[in-house]
Amino acid sequence: MNIIVMALCNSTVELTVELLKLYCLPFILYATEAVSLSATNIRVLDNCINRALYKIFGIGDNSCLSQLRTCLGLPSVADLIERRKSNFMDQLIVNGNHAVGLLLRISCKNLFY
Repeated sequence: MNIIVMALCNSTVELTVELLKLYCLPFILYATEAVSLSATNIRVLDNCINRALYKIFGIGDNSCLSQLRTCLGLPSVADLIERRKSNFMDQLIVNGNHAVGLLLRISCKNLFY
């Protein structure tokens, strides 16, 4: 961990953002595809990312943070969770879990009809 801290002290902004994406986001989003989060919990997770960006760039305005997240490819936590849930369901169906896939199709069919 000290190596990461030392690298951050001497790093460029790009490296810091990449570390945020590759190291921090997986921890923030851990198991979010398997549990239901309230809107409040999602806002708290979004705020974690916004605070990190504030510390990196010194920008506190919400509209500027939103634009910055768009430019950096950091969508909202709600979008990231939705993408993870979709990938999770796809993997359940693809990996030969036919019983689970059948149950998912039945529950989705009942949901939309």
